Amino acid sequence: MSQQKITVHLLGKDYHFAASDDERTSLLSAADNLDTMMQSIKTNNTTLAADKVAIMAALNISHEMMQLKQAQSNLSQLNEDLQNAIEGK
Repeated sequence: MSQQKITVHLLGKDYHFAASDDERTSLLSAADNLDTMMQSIKTNNTTLAADKVAIMAALNISHEMMQLKQAQSNLSQLNEDLQNAIEGK
């Protein structure tokens, strides 16, 4: 896989890094999502420094990921329960 240099914009600053061809689109999309979240946090907390905005965004993303994992676990359990009910167990 070839690596390309990509540039992401977060809170008005450019960050450069390498990404493989198959990761490029999703990483740029993730960066756009992160920038949107960081801009929202900064708008609501105008005195926060960029590093604190980044930490808050990271915590929000981590929290959302944990909620999604729990929801996925709940769905898996429901699916297993339904399968068992269908099979008469």
